[in-house]
Amino acid sequence: MTKSKTDNKKTTANTSKTEATKSKTTSVTSSLNNAKIAIVDVQALVSQTPSVIALRAEQQNNAAIIQNWVAGVNNQLSQIADANQRAATAQQYQIELNKREQLLQSQYAQKVQAIDAELSKLVSDVATEKKLDYVFAKGMVVFGGTDITADVASRLKK
Repeated sequence: MTKSKTDNKKTTANTSKTEATKSKTTSVTSSLNNAKIAIVDVQALVSQTPSVIALRAEQQNNAAIIQNWVAGVNNQLSQIADANQRAATAQQYQIELNKREQLLQSQYAQKVQAIDAELSKLVSDVATEKKLDYVFAKGMVVFGGTDITADVASRLKK
């Protein structure tokens, strides 16, 4: 008989846990069913963002500057007759090149972070105005959701 009472207590406890889990699942499901969900095409926004377009042009310009500098360095190195002096000078130029590249990479990373923050704020502003609960990247959603890409894009130009 003690086994029977223990089994009943375990069954009751398991039933309570199952009901609590179902209740939580139902609560989450119902809140998602009532949620206003939107999507945004991040890639489209990035390609339209004036600061991204400017950053790409700047990167191309910086690459051209570095290439010209390297060409000048190679020209100078070719004029040094002494092999040891040429190697020492080449090493100094390599250090300089590394510094320049690191500086450019650091500046680029800072600008990308600023652009990311700008886009996130614009998406957040549109979501708040439209009283949306969730905004997902378009690539993450197979079906559904209101597309707010055009709304955010219109603010990019302001």
